Amino acid sequence: MQTKVQNFIGIDISKETFDLALIKNCNKNDITSTGFDNTITGFKKMKKLLIKEFNIDLKKTIFCLEYTGIYSMAIAKFLVMEGCSVWMENPSQIKYSLGLQRGKNDKVDAKRIATYAYKNREDARLWELPKDVLYQIKSMLALRERLMDSKNAILHPIKELMSIGEKQAAENLKKVCKKSIDSMEKDIEQIEKKLDGLIEVDEEISRLYNLALSVPGIGKFTALFLLYHTNEFKMYKNAKQLATYSGVAPFEHTSGTSVKGKTRVSHMANKTLKRLLTMGAISTIAHNGEMKKYFDRKVKEGKNKMLVINAVRNKIIHRLAAVIKRGTPYQKWTTPVVITVN
Repeated sequence: MQTKVQNFIGIDISKETFDLALIKNCNKNDITSTGFDNTITGFKKMKKLLIKEFNIDLKKTIFCLEYTGIYSMAIAKFLVMEGCSVWMENPSQIKYSLGLQRGKNDKVDAKRIATYAYKNREDARLWELPKDVLYQIKSMLALRERLMDSKNAILHPIKELMSIGEKQAAENLKKVCKKSIDSMEKDIEQIEKKLDGLIEVDEEISRLYNLALSVPGIGKFTALFLLYHTNEFKMYKNAKQLATYSGVAPFEHTSGTSVKGKTRVSHMANKTLKRLLTMGAISTIAHNGEMKKYFDRKVKEGKNKMLVINAVRNKIIHRLAAVIKRGTPYQKWTTPVVITVN
C-alpha cells in the first residue's frame, strides 16, 4: 500500500445501516466510531462528516469493508466514484487474521475491520468498480435464480406425490400449474439468451469466461457467477484465497495434543458459489474418468464422501486459478494439483 495513506476506516455494513471506525494519522490506539443509514443520503453524510468535522483528507485514506454482496456494493461504488481508495476483503480473512475475539456488535466489528486494514496495509488490494456489463450479468443471474426457485417450489409437491405413487394427484397438479411452469421456462430461456449476448459484449469478459469453461466442473453459470463476484478475478491473489471465499478451503481444527477435531471448511463463504461448485464436482465425478477414479479410490480408503467431494471442489478452484493466471485453456498435463483429504 502507498506510504501516503494516513487514515484507515473500517466499515461494518448491514441491510439498513453501517458503522464506521476511523484510525486517524496511523494512531491505532485512538479509534473513533460512528454510524449512518445505508443509503445514498447516509453515504453523503459520512463524507461530509469525515471532511468537515474529522478533517480527513480522503486521498490519504483507505476504506476497508467486508465483501458481503449487495449490501456492501452500493457504498463501495459510491466511494470509488468519489475517488476514494476501497479495499474489499473476504470476511473470513479478517476474522481469522485477528485471532480470538470476544464480543460482537456492529461498532466492534467496524473497529476490527479498521484494525485489520491498518495491520495489513502493505497487502491492501484496491477494489475496482465492475464494468456495467458485469452488473447486467449479475442482475440476469439473480433473476434466473429467483425463477428457478419459483419453478422448483411448484414442482416439488408434484415430485413428492409421484414418489409415493399418487400419479393421478400429481398429474392433476401438473395440469393446473402447466401455464405457470411453461411461462417461467420461457422467461428462463430468454434470460439465458440475454446472458449469451452480454458475454460477447466485452472481449476480456468473453476471454475469461471461455478460459473458465475449459476447466472440468466449471459450467456456464458458475463461470458467470465467478466473473462478477471476483470482478474478473481481480479480487483474489491466489487459489487459496478464492477457495476460502468459495467455502471449499479446508481448515484444521486442532490445538496441541488435546483438541483433534476434523478438518473442516469455513461456514463464512458465498453459499451460492459453494452450491454451484458442489454440483460441478458431482457432475465431474460422474463424467470425468480421472475424477471418478480419484473419488472411488479415496472412498475405498475410508474417506468421508463429502470430504472427497470437497477435495474435488478444491481441485476445480485450483485449476481455474492456474488457467486464469496462465491465460490458456485447461490441459490435464499442465496443471498438476495435489489436494490432501484428511
